[in-house]
Amino acid sequence: MQLPDNILRAHTPTLDENIKGAINDKDMPRRSKWTAWCDVAQSVTGGLLAIFLFCHMAFTSSIQISKDLFWNLVATSGLTFIGGHPHEWAHVIFVGLITLLICIHGLCALRRFPSSYHQCRDMKNHVRLIHHTDTTLWAIQIVTAVVLLICVFPHVISMLTNPSGIGPNLSGVHAYHDGLLYTFIFLIAAETHGLIGLYRVLVKWGIWSGEREGLRKAMIVITVLMILCGAATALKYYSIGADQVKLGTPAERYVPQNPSNSAHSGLTAGTSEKPRRNAGLFSAGNENGAEQQLQSAF
Repeated sequence: MQLPDNILRAHTPTLDENIKGAINDKDMPRRSKWTAWCDVAQSVTGGLLAIFLFCHMAFTSSIQISKDLFWNLVATSGLTFIGGHPHEWAHVIFVGLITLLICIHGLCALRRFPSSYHQCRDMKNHVRLIHHTDTTLWAIQIVTAVVLLICVFPHVISMLTNPSGIGPNLSGVHAYHDGLLYTFIFLIAAETHGLIGLYRVLVKWGIWSGEREGLRKAMIVITVLMILCGAATALKYYSIGADQVKLGTPAERYVPQNPSNSAHSGLTAGTSEKPRRNAGLFSAGNENGAEQQLQSAF
């Protein structure tokens, strides 16, 4: 016998009642909180790395203005103003912290990566089926993450093992030997992955309360501008490195023409980027002659 509709549908359960009726909290096993903590760690480290991308772009792009500006920024980040000489351990510590953030972010994100061919196929079909913009951006993030996994560690390891190689000339030679293809692939993957990640963090945690479409358009515009700026900077470093190799001085460090006051003492103390064979040029009473020779060389 079927109940009448007025009795059968007399009370429509709410969402909370449905959940409580289907799941008894007391009978549920206690779930680990590590999943939530990994989610928070992934978002925090991703946000910090995205902000670092802007700082890194401003730092490296200073070479577009002058070699002296980039040299002074390197000297300042190396704490040359403390003790009058560069502290290479400062660069090692900073790069090490960024590498640690990359490792934490990558390990937390790996739990969401497709782990088999079938999962990759299903993800591809899912993206094609629903045509959802945020889902497509998530798929792009996975692809760029794989590219970054290949490119980022050789980049940071070179700075960890040779912090004294950071400078206008030596960084240019490094970019020249890396090649433009590697540099452009790394650049596009890093900027695309970072800006999409920043967009997803803003939306996921409710930091951005406006329309997503406007935020997505701003993200695309900023990504394109960052890639264009990075490409111009990469070409500048590549040309500097090519000139150094052509002159037969790939290991010759740059000597600033107008060092800042904070870094000037480090230069005169023999910590400049000039090879030791030219140290005699800076002996007492011969500084003016050395400056003229350097200016004629550049």
